Amino acid sequence: MGSDRLQQWLLRLGLVIAAVLLIRFAIDFSEGMKWQLSAPFCVLVIVTLAVGVANVFSAARSESVTRHQPRRDAKRSLLLAAIPLGFLASSLDCMGLSLQGCSPFCTFVKLAWIPLIAAFCAVYFFRGKQVWLTAITVLSFVPLVPHCVCYNVGNAWWIDRIGASPLCYGWGFVVGVIAVGALCKGAHLWLSLVVCLTIIAGASGFFVSHHYFRFPW
Repeated sequence: MGSDRLQQWLLRLGLVIAAVLLIRFAIDFSEGMKWQLSAPFCVLVIVTLAVGVANVFSAARSESVTRHQPRRDAKRSLLLAAIPLGFLASSLDCMGLSLQGCSPFCTFVKLAWIPLIAAFCAVYFFRGKQVWLTAITVLSFVPLVPHCVCYNVGNAWWIDRIGASPLCYGWGFVVGVIAVGALCKGAHLWLSLVVCLTIIAGASGFFVSHHYFRFPW
């Protein structure tokens, strides 16, 4: 199976996983929070999945990824940077500035795996070969291993059923799916960037409000 074909199957699988995680999150958040808080997150879930579907199933444009010469315009560079930043923002949501997470795997992802993803993004930035983008996609699946034991509105449903939650880095994974899909196809670049930055900004805002003001829990 070639790199392009593997990439497409990984993005489709990632989109399905993202849909499961985000829809479950929207349901739990809507039931556990006031509608004024849950409504914006539900809208973000709908928009995020819509952009994800558009990216994964759109036709590749001629100016999309090249195999030998990377295109380094601002939107592509920012989309690439959004991938490790999305995972970092998810990590801050869970453990804040602490180097130790709620489980050893959580700590491993923050201290080792996110820097590894960032390194692969840097290599792709300079090399521009499709195989590196495929590798980034593969790496993005690893943080989804159920490991989070923080019993909160988002994780409770998963912990009650399988003992740990895969949602901890879920939003970071979604950023990765959207960004890689846009970079692969060369389509919806600005829209994808806006959605990715919105997710990162929202996660960063939650990090501050949760860890320093105990809001919303």
